[in-house]
Amino acid sequence: RSEGDFTLYKLDHIVHFVSSPEHAMEQLTQQGLHVVEGGQHEQWGTRNALCYFDSTYIELIDIYDHEKFREASRVPFSLHETYVKNYYEDGLKRVALSTTTIEEDAKKFQQMGFKVIGPERFSRTRPDGSVVSWQLLHVGSEDIQLDLPFFIQWDQPEQQRVQELKSLGTIQNHPAGPIKIEEVSSVVGNFNTAHALLKICNFEHTQMTDSKLKADVLKIHTPTGTLAFYCPTDEGDVWNMLMERGQSICSIVLAGATENKVIQFENANYVFQ
Repeated sequence: RSEGDFTLYKLDHIVHFVSSPEHAMEQLTQQGLHVVEGGQHEQWGTRNALCYFDSTYIELIDIYDHEKFREASRVPFSLHETYVKNYYEDGLKRVALSTTTIEEDAKKFQQMGFKVIGPERFSRTRPDGSVVSWQLLHVGSEDIQLDLPFFIQWDQPEQQRVQELKSLGTIQNHPAGPIKIEEVSSVVGNFNTAHALLKICNFEHTQMTDSKLKADVLKIHTPTGTLAFYCPTDEGDVWNMLMERGQSICSIVLAGATENKVIQFENANYVFQ
């Protein structure tokens, strides 16, 4: 296939709602991660801290203006709607995939029978006053309990953006090692979300049964990280997590760390390998 025939969707970032970005920065810095202040999303009433692994990152976010946030949460399938639907419970809430063909994606997903909102333009002011801007596309379907990833198209080409983030000190080496995001893990009651995502994006995937975890596992491989869905086959760790938390994103697996450890932090597991 030629480049023009398909879009290279990639894991862009994972959104972790926290009680305070400053506190989250402190906690993760102690674990050997390089985390910086991000800035404010004026139109949503949110602010963030960022932890980068080359072009992919974890966004640690909280709300500073509840009125603006409530307004933003009226957008179907948006990150903000997900958080409100989850009764404002902190934790890993959504995954964003990057695209370079957002207008075409909107048409294509609609033709596939999905509900599509956008693309719409947004921006954020960094602490140094510079502005970063992008477009977002939200996609959904009534029969999916765990929300699909949303799609982001940055206004700057990726290489240029990464260079700029390096020069700003946003992207730096992590004291805990040459870490990258290996996997974003979700517990689910069925594979509806995973199957819808495969229909949309045509990613490579693998499916297996993990007898130790007592779960069927469907892993969707993007060029910058794997989205893994764990569905219990019997009572066990995955079953317990599903009973306790419902269908949700539960862990981020970080590969390349100098030591193995699991940090439980603000309703999420950070697994260093």
